[in-house]
Amino acid sequence: MNRQKVLHEGILVGLAGAAGRDLVPRPDLITASPLRTPALLGAVLFDGLRDPAALTITTRIVLKYTAIHGLAFIVFGLAVAGLFAIAERDRHLLFGVFTLFCCFEVAVFAAMMILGSWLLDTLQPWAILGGNLVAALVMLGILFRDHRFSLHELRTSGE
Repeated sequence: MNRQKVLHEGILVGLAGAAGRDLVPRPDLITASPLRTPALLGAVLFDGLRDPAALTITTRIVLKYTAIHGLAFIVFGLAVAGLFAIAERDRHLLFGVFTLFCCFEVAVFAAMMILGSWLLDTLQPWAILGGNLVAALVMLGILFRDHRFSLHELRTSGE
């Protein structure tokens, strides 16, 4: 697989993962305060917000957070697309890719615990984990379709 194809695939997979992540219903939609989650995370990240009650939802903060979030998904998509390209030559690497996805999920949750455990009182952990799970499934679905790996190969790649 050439670099151009890996770049294209990585960007596609990253954007699809970010879009898939946003398909999970968020508590802010249930409570009729759309864009609260990206505004809250953006305000924490960029403005150092410590009190969720002081949150002011602005277009600027939502767009800044969305851009960073999308960029993070693209970077992750590029890394995984590169690993899948290598795995075409060595099927044992599939187990490493699966492990990477699992570690990434744990890392996101751990980062939230470390950076602001109070956020978990405001944001529902099930929404974060559920969204990341959907994103991972979307990304892996595209990659497995394009690379023609079977689930049997994934199960046996660690042996």
